[in-house]
Amino acid sequence: MMLPNFNYIFRRLMRQKLHTLSHILGLTLGIGVCLVIGLFIHHELSFDGYHEKADRIYRMNQVWTMPNGELELDYGAPAPLADAIREGLPAIEEVASVMPQWPTVVEINPQKRFKQEKILWAEASILDVFDFEVVEGNAYEALRKPWHALLTESTARKFYGRENPIGKTFLYDNERSVTVAGVIKDLPNNTHLPASMLISYLVNEDYLGFKPNNTWGMTFGASTYVVLAEGADPKTLKAPLQAIYDQNLNTDPEDPEKAGVIVQPLRKIHFEPEYSDGEEWVKAMSPYWLWFFGIIGGIVLILACINFVNLSTAQSLARSKEVGVRKAIGAGRKELITQFIAEALVLILIAAPLAVCLVQFALPAINAMLGKTISLAVFYHPLVLLGFAIGLVLTALMTGIYPAWLTARFQPAVTLKSGSHTTDNRSSLLRKILVTTQFTLSGALVIAVLLISQQMKLFYYKNLGFDKENVLLVDLPDRKKAGLLDERIQQIQGVKGLTFASSVPSELDHNGTDMHLTNLESKDRKSVSLIFGDERYPDFFDFELKAGRYYDITDTSAISRSLARDQRFPKVVVNQKLIEELGLGTAEEALDRRFKIGWNGWQPEIVGVVENFVTHSLREEPVPIMMFQYSRFYHKACIKLEANTEVATTLSAIRAAWEDIFPKEIYDYEFLDEQINTFYESESKLFGFFKVFAALAILISCIGLWGLATHAALQRTKEIGIRKVLGASVAGLVKLLSKDFLKLVMISFVFAAPLAWYFVNRWLHNFAYRIDLEWWVFAVAGLSIIIIAFLTVSLQSVRAALTNPINSLRNE
Repeated sequence: MMLPNFNYIFRRLMRQKLHTLSHILGLTLGIGVCLVIGLFIHHELSFDGYHEKADRIYRMNQVWTMPNGELELDYGAPAPLADAIREGLPAIEEVASVMPQWPTVVEINPQKRFKQEKILWAEASILDVFDFEVVEGNAYEALRKPWHALLTESTARKFYGRENPIGKTFLYDNERSVTVAGVIKDLPNNTHLPASMLISYLVNEDYLGFKPNNTWGMTFGASTYVVLAEGADPKTLKAPLQAIYDQNLNTDPEDPEKAGVIVQPLRKIHFEPEYSDGEEWVKAMSPYWLWFFGIIGGIVLILACINFVNLSTAQSLARSKEVGVRKAIGAGRKELITQFIAEALVLILIAAPLAVCLVQFALPAINAMLGKTISLAVFYHPLVLLGFAIGLVLTALMTGIYPAWLTARFQPAVTLKSGSHTTDNRSSLLRKILVTTQFTLSGALVIAVLLISQQMKLFYYKNLGFDKENVLLVDLPDRKKAGLLDERIQQIQGVKGLTFASSVPSELDHNGTDMHLTNLESKDRKSVSLIFGDERYPDFFDFELKAGRYYDITDTSAISRSLARDQRFPKVVVNQKLIEELGLGTAEEALDRRFKIGWNGWQPEIVGVVENFVTHSLREEPVPIMMFQYSRFYHKACIKLEANTEVATTLSAIRAAWEDIFPKEIYDYEFLDEQINTFYESESKLFGFFKVFAALAILISCIGLWGLATHAALQRTKEIGIRKVLGASVAGLVKLLSKDFLKLVMISFVFAAPLAWYFVNRWLHNFAYRIDLEWWVFAVAGLSIIIIAFLTVSLQSVRAALTNPINSLRNE
């Protein structure tokens, strides 16, 4: 078989610089996008996979089966579970409990204090479950001793610089002296437990502040992990784990709520957000996003391949004389096909390293956008390189086989006689189909971008049913000093008001309990979320009062400890959802009614009803809410700033007052609207990622359209010259050259609109509050696509129309 003439290929590509550039640019972008998305998907799929026992590690997730059959899932587990598993399940090789901590004050010395994040309390057996690389010290011994710690290398440098940290101590949470007993390597980014240090975790009363054996019904952020013995089936754990819960928690056969455990594989933790968003520190990602971006990568590569096929088939007519000559001197069809596929491969081999360089350049910006540490290092693994090379060859075959076959069909006698080949209707039809396909996919992406952007605006600008503007949130470390903080803050110019509370109206995790009108043991009891706020709380957040009144300071007498427990009934403000769940009728009819809750055995009395507000995030429907005064749980100060105040000056004064009152604590603050925005941080980052690829898809489609318009203008050069001589205007010629392409773009929109509607509508079902898919968004998207396509085509059309007709007709 005749080998491809690569010298000839390179000379031809250099002669047709415009088409070569179009091919290379489209393929570079297509390959680059696929490579970026492949690296992103690999990074996400690699979560927790670096542990040697990853395939045998499971997390015990507690689940409550409610009377109505619904499941309440939690990644936490009760404190006694680990010991119960050790005693009763022989198929378990290792068991370990850990408990992530909130940001906590760490004092190295009086002049060096931090609010340290990602502190992990851990049992020593965690070292047998996960892979921690110990740099210095006896890690097992350290985690078996009370208040000993293993620091990561970066944390050790942060605390002690270049000094040897072993044996040094620091003050933890202003109370405990912790001894540094070892140093471990920094954990990789692809872990759901990115701890900055490990502190020994002993499941006893000294550590927890309560007796753990009596806490089967309570989870508090701790997780239990197990390593199954070699060859053990995780399904066999279901029955013995349920027996543990039945023995220790599900002891009342009349109780309709049943607790149990779902055994979750380690590798799935990052992809199952239904378990309280996955984990305390790293939120889980819906696996649909991986499928989504994988499809986007495939679409972009297909668009690049379509460009290649379209331009190549269009050029094939111009190459008919070349094919005739080659056939006349003995080239067979196989040799010609090989030659043309080799051209495609050469272009792809030029585009591939350019794509790799482009990705290397873009990765820092992509990591900054996503908050990740995606690396190109995995690309250079021999197996990955082999797969990449195979992919390039397959792409070359996919893009080159049809143009090569089409060109090789030309008959030498016809082409040498006429100097060209007659138009192939089938190839022309194929180009039209491919252009329509291109803009169907690109158009669907544009529509999706516009629709998703509307949902993103809803996240940030929707009226949540309470006032979230200019609200500053600071910690209240010591409730006994609440009065002093109140007095000092109220004196600051620019402060409009203040309230103390357990939580703000929209929280990812409110306190909760059961409720019922008469019997908490009833199968139809409901769940209720609790907000503890002082007498100013309802007015501070400006809820919409439907009936009754807000509670006031005198209402606290209703829960005075001087009263017998069965005579205490807090005066509460509830939302509309609560009275609907309890069947209390209208808001007015619900006033002064009492019901039972599991909290302290109280029977709250309704004094006010407010309109439903967003209680968690916009993903979830409002839940029954009960607000009342209970100062034991005030650990947050909400400070309202005047709208036109000098924010920097006011913030500085608030900080000074807070630090003066709590000198041993570290001041930190957050604005409420910014805190709520973090609920949608993941969607926001991924949407930004998506917009980049949608823009590249449009760019690739426009490159292809521009190339086809260029070729069409060249094919019709003499026709254009004749029309100009006969008086045709520039506008008329632009219309002539553009209308066929614009028809295809308009036809593509007919397919793009329902395609985008279907997939965006599926995505929107993840949110309780969502936009309506209005017609004007589709109209704007369609008009935008048509304008972009027109501008792309008209650039070349105007150039052709302005050409001097003498030049085009000179040789006629």
